[in-house]
Amino acid sequence: MNDFADDHHSELLAQVASLYYEQDKTQNEIAAELSLSRVKVHRLLQEARSSGVVQITIHWPMSSDLELASALESRFGLQKAIVLRVRRADDPQTLPRLGQLTARFLESRLRQATTMAICVGRATYEVVHAISPDAQTKVQVAQAIGTMPRFYQKYDSSALVGQLAQKLGGGVSYLPSPLMADTPEAAHVIRSQRDIEEALHVARSADIALIGIGTLDPQTSGFVKTGLVDQAGLERLRREGAVGDMGWRMISADGQLFPADFDPRIIGLTLDDFQRIPMTIAVASGAVKAQAILGALRSGVINVLATDSETASLVLQAEAEITVDA
Repeated sequence: MNDFADDHHSELLAQVASLYYEQDKTQNEIAAELSLSRVKVHRLLQEARSSGVVQITIHWPMSSDLELASALESRFGLQKAIVLRVRRADDPQTLPRLGQLTARFLESRLRQATTMAICVGRATYEVVHAISPDAQTKVQVAQAIGTMPRFYQKYDSSALVGQLAQKLGGGVSYLPSPLMADTPEAAHVIRSQRDIEEALHVARSADIALIGIGTLDPQTSGFVKTGLVDQAGLERLRREGAVGDMGWRMISADGQLFPADFDPRIIGLTLDDFQRIPMTIAVASGAVKAQAILGALRSGVINVLATDSETASLVLQAEAEITVDA
């Protein structure tokens, strides 16, 4: 389609969505009003949802577990712990609800910030999705890591920074690079490009960073889903001492950077970069991530953790067992 056709189609999506969601008209009524078939209206509504023209947020009742939050803050020296009280961490609604709780905290901090850096991931996606369109804090949003393969586009950093900047009414600093170069030499060349250097400088200078914590579970690992590492490679990393990743940098149980062979090929902020940012917020949920979260906390990189009550309990228990063994 040419630009005119694209604009017309986008306008039609918005018009159909407005009639359905804002004016409460039925699909039959919309079809009659716009001289379309009901099947066409149904498809347009589906496209409006999938393309982001329509975004639906369900505001679940949320409560914080202040006792667990205080324990995490005290044990790991955090500025803030956000702990969503849950019955089961594996409930499909836990992460969206945690995203909403984290978004409310983040909105309060963005009023004092000028630049925010964000990384790809489902958890960070849920936070960005839950940010109010009325936030309008005029904060510049910076892409902290390179762009993901096309099939992971929903959670891609470049997509997320654009969505967040629109909600905040601020500028965007894109990192025009793939997440991982083919070789370390190619990565060096990419990082030396002026546009890449400038984008990384903006991200490093952020007041706030938002990142996720990944696990080595092949069913949920972003590395496996994107094809950057296969299941055998992930198992090898686990056997050698890695427990997860933070900002797409592998970490060991003691919080140190794990020397994965692909690390020099990653285009994005390093763990040292994140540690120098005044407020680095990590969002992670689920029992399977407890060991990775503990490693992330022991790194000293993050100073705000958002998780659920079940996972928080497991993290504190694992830390207590390590302390006893020591």
